[in-house]
Amino acid sequence: MLKNFFKYLSPADIITQAFLTLLTLIYIYFNVRIEFWYLYILLNILLIYLIWIIVTKYERNVNERNLIEKDARSVLKILRYWYGVAAILIIFKEVYFIIYYLKPADIDPLLIKFDFILFGVNPTQWAYRFKNPILTEFLQIVYAYYYPMIVVIGLQLYLGHRYKEFKFTIFILFFSFYFSYLLYFFFPANGPRFHLHEFYSITAELPGLFFTEHIRAFLNFGESIPPGVSNPQDYVQRDAMPSLHTITAFLIMYISWKIKSRSFYFYMPYFFCMVAATVYLRYHYVVDILAGLVVCAVTILLGNIVYRNRSISDT
Repeated sequence: MLKNFFKYLSPADIITQAFLTLLTLIYIYFNVRIEFWYLYILLNILLIYLIWIIVTKYERNVNERNLIEKDARSVLKILRYWYGVAAILIIFKEVYFIIYYLKPADIDPLLIKFDFILFGVNPTQWAYRFKNPILTEFLQIVYAYYYPMIVVIGLQLYLGHRYKEFKFTIFILFFSFYFSYLLYFFFPANGPRFHLHEFYSITAELPGLFFTEHIRAFLNFGESIPPGVSNPQDYVQRDAMPSLHTITAFLIMYISWKIKSRSFYFYMPYFFCMVAATVYLRYHYVVDILAGLVVCAVTILLGNIVYRNRSISDT
C-alpha cells in the first residue's frame, strides 16, 4: 500500500509532503499557542492529497499509457510541474505564522557578535561608505530578482522539454528551502536593518533611483510588515539566518553549470552581486551568508546521493 502511494512521486514531491506533515505535527504539539491551528492542519492534509492526486494521475498517463510528456494533457502537465510555486509560498507563510505565535527570542545579538569577531566591524555599517543611488538601485534589483529567478530557470528547462533536469532542479531548490525553514525555527533572526540600523532610515540613507522604493515596499509586504507601523520588527518574518537569497543564487549557479547551460555565465557573476546586495542593503549579516553556503554544500551532497542512480538528462 505504502509502496503504491510513493510509486509515481519524485524526490521533490516526497520532501514537500514530508515537510507539510512535519508542520502538521508542530501544529498538533503547539495547538494551545497557535490560533486556528486546526485550519492549518486541514490545509496541509488537503495539499498532501492534491499533490498525490496531481502527480499520480499525470505520471500514470505518461508511464502506463505510453504518452510522451510533451503530448500529455496541458493543464494536468502544468499542475504537475508547477504546483510547487504555490506550495512554497503557502509553506513559507505557515512557517511565519508558527514562529509568530511561538515568539522565540531573536538571536540577532549573537549574529552581530559573530560578524564583529570575524571582521572587527559590523559589515553593513562598514558598507555604508560605498553608498550611491546607482549602486543601490542596481543591488536592489539584483536582490529582487531572487523571486523570478526560480521561475526563469524552471521555464528554461520546462520549455526545452528537459523534464528530468527540471525535477532534479526542483528537488535541489525545495530541499534548500525546507532545510532553511527548519533552521528559522532554531535561529530566528530579523537582520541588521532592524538591529544595527533604524528600519525607516534606509530611504534617506540608501536612496535609489526609479524602482528601489517600490521594490522595498513589495519586499516588506512579502515579509508581512504592515506599512507605517512603529514596531516593524514585531511583524517581520524571522528568515535572516541562513540567507535563502544567497543559497538560491548559489544553487542556481551550480545547477546551470551541472546541466551545461550557458546561463551559468550570467548566474556566476550574479551570485557575487547577490552576496554584496544582502549586506549593502542591510538584509543579512555575513554569518547568514556563510551559513547559507553550508546549506548549499549539504543540499548538493544530498542531491547527488539521491540522484546517483537516476539520469537527469533527457538527451
